[in-house]
Amino acid sequence: MTTFEGRKGAWEALRRHDPAKARDATQALDAARLAFRLGDRRLVDAWIGRALALASAEGPAHAAKVHLAAASLDQRAGRFSGCLRHLERALALAPEDPALRERGAELLRAFGAPADKRFSCNYITSEPDARGAEADALLRRAREKSASGDPRGAIRDLLAAKHIADEPRSFVIDLELVALGRRHFGFLDVEALTTLGRGPDKPSPRAAIERALHRRFVAPALDHAARIANRAWDGLPEAALAPLRRGLGDTFREEEGELPAPRDGRLRLLARLFPEAILARLGEGRPIPIRSSARHRAKVLQWSIRGRPAAEVLGEFDAILRDHPRSHHPHAYRGELLLWLGRTDEAEEDFRRGLLIQPRARWLHIGMGAVHVLRGDHAAALASLQRSVDCAPALVGPTLYGVRGEAHRLRGDLRAAAEDLARTCRDTPSRVSAWVNLALTEDDLGRAEARDAAFQELSRRAPWLVADAAEEALGLVLPALDDHDARRATLEHARRMLRGNRSSSCVTYFTREGELRTVFALDEPGRTYPRSELDGVGDRGVQGSGQTRGRD
Repeated sequence: MTTFEGRKGAWEALRRHDPAKARDATQALDAARLAFRLGDRRLVDAWIGRALALASAEGPAHAAKVHLAAASLDQRAGRFSGCLRHLERALALAPEDPALRERGAELLRAFGAPADKRFSCNYITSEPDARGAEADALLRRAREKSASGDPRGAIRDLLAAKHIADEPRSFVIDLELVALGRRHFGFLDVEALTTLGRGPDKPSPRAAIERALHRRFVAPALDHAARIANRAWDGLPEAALAPLRRGLGDTFREEEGELPAPRDGRLRLLARLFPEAILARLGEGRPIPIRSSARHRAKVLQWSIRGRPAAEVLGEFDAILRDHPRSHHPHAYRGELLLWLGRTDEAEEDFRRGLLIQPRARWLHIGMGAVHVLRGDHAAALASLQRSVDCAPALVGPTLYGVRGEAHRLRGDLRAAAEDLARTCRDTPSRVSAWVNLALTEDDLGRAEARDAAFQELSRRAPWLVADAAEEALGLVLPALDDHDARRATLEHARRMLRGNRSSSCVTYFTREGELRTVFALDEPGRTYPRSELDGVGDRGVQGSGQTRGRD
């Protein structure tokens, strides 16, 4: 039996049960969670409504707990407005419950929403602590993996930590990445290591020999040089540093604000040449003030779209542009955000402004390629994407392959499309748009098995995008998508709902009513939580059958 057939059987069994016959709120909540796993929003709402009716009869505290459970389901479905609405109702019913307020803060934090003191008096201080602790844990695990001979696993943990780290931690993580690369692979920058971490775990025989020689002879020499530099660096005269500043492009990098870096120019140069030396200083407890990064600020602001009005988010890019007038990064991130919002002309304007600042910024050429794809100009899209390849041929990665594969599909070059899209899905499986396009491509090629596999993986990774697309396009729920034509129509509509979002790390889509919703990656902080929606809230669980289920 396939996963889909099992889901359909469970759905049909659940449909035979009448919510009005539920004995208690716990039973109704259990049914709501099952309906949620199956992807039937109508049944979710029906069973939540019944749970609320039963809990309300027992008092406001019990109803508050059901609202909290409903908020958790909405968070997992990426529905910020629904999550916030249920949390506000829960708070109105149980305003003095501290556990409810803390849980509400946790749910809102998953969307990157601004601090809301209604839900936790400790929200402002607890958010960086919670995310920082998680980033620190990933950093420790990365070090262990590097020491045990799993450098690619270490890179993946470091990249995951960067997604949730503040600027000082991001600086340390970048140092760790480059230092790890030098120990295991050679002289690679952060972007090259990112690409390497997403590649296959088993290197070619030649690469394995080269890296073994590097680890045996070059890496120890680098460690020795870093120790010498750390001792002598502070005593070097300024005249000796001036050529290094020119050679390393320090002024340009400062204006670009590419990555978090030390404010002190001398320490910036040391970090570029010997990241191990800076890590040693930090390990000794020596503080290193960090200057603001245009790239980090722009990314954090871009991601906040999941829980904030678009006009507010877009307007705040102006402050980053004022602080970093010679940086292309604010234009790149705002342009990408405008693509997510479906505002193609404005996105193109931002990408063009960024290219005036930095004509060889490969991300901007990819953005222009995406603009042309959305407009249906596939030849122009492929030309823009080739310019990105020409700018950095060693750093071609899944973002470009995903957009290029879509362009190939739309112009009818299906085999090239399948190759690019399959590679994208392999290297960044959280890129929802690539799964949509891969399923459509395999369908066009008549490869039913590959098409069904891509659809199943899409449904696993973005079940509520598929469910919302089926509802809007066909009036069907997810378990009812049991024929080819229905799935094809759902995939086409899902692509429209994504608008211009081709991201792997911040996936958003829009309903017909214009509500923005989020697809949390399977391993993203905030996707799931380690306890029941009811655990720790108030003195007792919801009364009823005597059972309180954990999270789904």
